[in-house]
Amino acid sequence: MSDTKIFLASLSREQYLALARDIYGRRAKGDNEPGLQFFADNATYRLIGSRDLIPAAGVRVGKNEIREAWRAFDVDFEIVTFEIDDLVVDFPRMSYMSWHMTLKNRGTGAMVELEGVDRLRWEDFKVVDWTRYFDTALVAALRQGE
Repeated sequence: MSDTKIFLASLSREQYLALARDIYGRRAKGDNEPGLQFFADNATYRLIGSRDLIPAAGVRVGKNEIREAWRAFDVDFEIVTFEIDDLVVDFPRMSYMSWHMTLKNRGTGAMVELEGVDRLRWEDFKVVDWTRYFDTALVAALRQGE
């Protein structure tokens, strides 16, 4: 078993939550690499919604496409705050996180409070599928400066 597998397998719920808060906090600041180290090379990322409304939405496959989707999101938006509210872990198979954030339109300065849920499916202690659910219509309206 690799060091990463041993590390993840040994985490308590509280330790997993602390790790998730650290990784999500870094992601909110544009630092994507700490989170991506836990992804399989061919992982799938789904931001539920229309790419016509939010360019980062849709399905992306592989770390490079995931990285680019996150960067595309960061072009339009700044994650001002990001907090994990709750976490359910069925390791090594699945984890769910509910969260809330304050999102700011970089162009207009308009802000919105947003809540969502992330579902991460794991195989061999790597994320193979991450689906993010939140109100993309609200984010699209923010993107348009409404």
